[in-house]
Amino acid sequence: MSDCCNNPGVGNKAEDLEPPKYDAYNPSEVRLYGRPAVSQSIFTAEELRGLDGELEAELKNPQIKAEDRRQISAIIRRVAEAKLLNLFQQQIVLAIIDEKASEVSRLPVEINIPSRNFRRDDERYIKSIGVIYGYAYEGHCYKLPKPQIMYLPEEPREILGGDCGCDCGYVPELGYAVWQIDKLERVIALDVRSDDVKTLVLDENMPGSRSPMAYAQTMALAPQRHRD
Repeated sequence: MSDCCNNPGVGNKAEDLEPPKYDAYNPSEVRLYGRPAVSQSIFTAEELRGLDGELEAELKNPQIKAEDRRQISAIIRRVAEAKLLNLFQQQIVLAIIDEKASEVSRLPVEINIPSRNFRRDDERYIKSIGVIYGYAYEGHCYKLPKPQIMYLPEEPREILGGDCGCDCGYVPELGYAVWQIDKLERVIALDVRSDDVKTLVLDENMPGSRSPMAYAQTMALAPQRHRD
């Protein structure tokens, strides 16, 4: 039985992906399999034209000429674009939009990631986002115990499979893509959970439920050293 049936569908097939690159053998390469984020424009040409019309309608005044209204609306649009794009820089931004108050509550997360690609100074470092379900390393395939959201320094690529059309059990028809990344590349992993406070705070911190790798707990269990 094919391993392809062991993985659930995660979305529509990603389009316009480049095939994997095999320029040279890289023993440090890790292949990540997951669902790439959908790329959507913040503004479309149609939305921008509609914005100009709305601004000109708001500026209707017998004392303002039609040509002046067009120039004013174009200026306002450019300023609005710059302000909105400035909200999303080379960082993670958690945001909630309050439409009634016309406000965006955001929490920028500082990350120790270079803003530029050190190999190509003219390019940003983080290039894509994906929900990663598994990986391959040194010729073996593995599954993550829980899907992981990652900000990655490479673009997703098309999965090329054999006769069954899959690679490590992941098929592009189920929405999967692959990232080829060196194991020493820096990435960002997010642990996103949603539940009630009892489950995420109270139960998680009951004795026996806390992670044994927690720093404070490890230090508390470490034997004391007597000083002379």
